[in-house]
Amino acid sequence: MGRGITPLWRHRQREQFARAVEALPGDTDPAFADELAVVTLLREAAATSGPDEATRARMRERVLGASPSPPTKVDRRRPRSGAHGRLAVALVAALCLVFSLAGMSLLLSRDALPGDALYGVKRTAESASLGLTFGEESKGYKRLEFASARVSELEILVDRYRDAGGGPLGGYLTALADFDADAAAGSRVLAAFGSGSDRRALGSLRDWATSHTTRLGGLRGSLPVDAATRAGTSLDLLARIAQRAADLAARGQCATVTSGRFDQVGPVPATGDCVAPPVEPTTTSTTDLPAVPASPPATSGVPPTTAPAPPGAGTTPGVPPRTTEPTLPLPSLTVSITPPVQLPTLTLPSLPLPGLTG
Repeated sequence: MGRGITPLWRHRQREQFARAVEALPGDTDPAFADELAVVTLLREAAATSGPDEATRARMRERVLGASPSPPTKVDRRRPRSGAHGRLAVALVAALCLVFSLAGMSLLLSRDALPGDALYGVKRTAESASLGLTFGEESKGYKRLEFASARVSELEILVDRYRDAGGGPLGGYLTALADFDADAAAGSRVLAAFGSGSDRRALGSLRDWATSHTTRLGGLRGSLPVDAATRAGTSLDLLARIAQRAADLAARGQCATVTSGRFDQVGPVPATGDCVAPPVEPTTTSTTDLPAVPASPPATSGVPPTTAPAPPGAGTTPGVPPRTTEPTLPLPSLTVSITPPVQLPTLTLPSLPLPGLTG
């Protein structure tokens, strides 16, 4: 059973027992005779089993005669380790919360459209990705990729608000303005790169401008009136980009490709006559010349001669006289003989050995 309220009679009984214990030995209450007898025995045991007066005096003198220990200094300042720990935990929790919210915002902003609350977060993420892109050519293509995303957002807005009368005008205007900024920036980078290093960048820029002219032109009829008027500016920009890429590519074989000036879409092509760049003369090394075969030794046109027969030759009947073969001149051969190198003569002193004379 749980602890309940003590009855009133129990309180009264405890008070009576306490008064009986504190009363004089002669004033005992017969109702607590047994309990008072036990109390009396405990008092007598404490008096007989405890130390006597002499022992108590010695104990008192020993305690009082001992030198008091110096009081310990208690640092009442509040410990700071706990406060620093709680502050560090709070900062870590705050950072985790910020990172988690930023990650969720980035994930949710991937599908944000112009005019949405998270569209600014999406554009900030694109700027960060552009900062992590290395190389001028890669940055130019990244800009064109952003511009293509703006056209895709316009297509989504048209499909979403096709039955609602066009939707918010601010979203269309924002997408077109961002498209122009990214397309012009990408054109400036790729046109400069293509006119100086790689001509293929100019072809890619021209093809991109042509394809997006087709996309934006087909989408223009579905835009609101004001947005359709604004889309005309973007189409003019695409036409300028395509023409600029073609003009720079046409002067690819000229000594001067650009005029040194820049405008919104990139370097301005030169207007002078197309003069081919000078060809540097090439020097032919003697090692590249073909080897001339050595001419055979010239032979003399002297016909072979017959040596006169020695005396007595031909006296033998039936034996024809002996003829000698023609003699050909032999080429002179010069052989250089290097004399051997004469080594120096070393003379060792004689060492006297025991048992030997001389």
